[in-house]
Amino acid sequence: MSKSVPVKPAVRDFGIVGFDHVDLKLRDRERARRFFVEQLGLEVLGEGPDHTYLLFGDQVLGLHDAKDGEPSRGIDHLALRVSEWTGLKNRISRARVTITGEKERNDSRSLYLRGPEGLRLELVWRPEPTTHVCAHPAPAPVAAPEEDPDAG
Repeated sequence: MSKSVPVKPAVRDFGIVGFDHVDLKLRDRERARRFFVEQLGLEVLGEGPDHTYLLFGDQVLGLHDAKDGEPSRGIDHLALRVSEWTGLKNRISRARVTITGEKERNDSRSLYLRGPEGLRLELVWRPEPTTHVCAHPAPAPVAAPEEDPDAG
């Protein structure tokens, strides 16, 4: 009697090690900023005219203004951190995943992918995974003025 062995799909290793960041599209970015900073304790990493980046651990939550006429759809894209850049594009192409873009920055490199149901994905490699550089860094906190012990 012979037994058939089920065929398992090939395991694909893209070196995904965790989340890098999640970007949200919002109608009221300032309200969301207050919620995440004042109520949940996230730290402001940087801000620009249409975005705010918040830091928790070594991961980032990006808050972006929804443009006029653009739906506020919640998640704009999900970024997954990868452990290695070399050969990543070839491995993704062989897996028949659609690459929609590529970007190189001073502190990272990214491949943008089309996921199921139109989900936008980003694979991010950082030479120093715990470092996030922001083009619009948050201002330094203002120290409270010291009280003059001779006054009063």
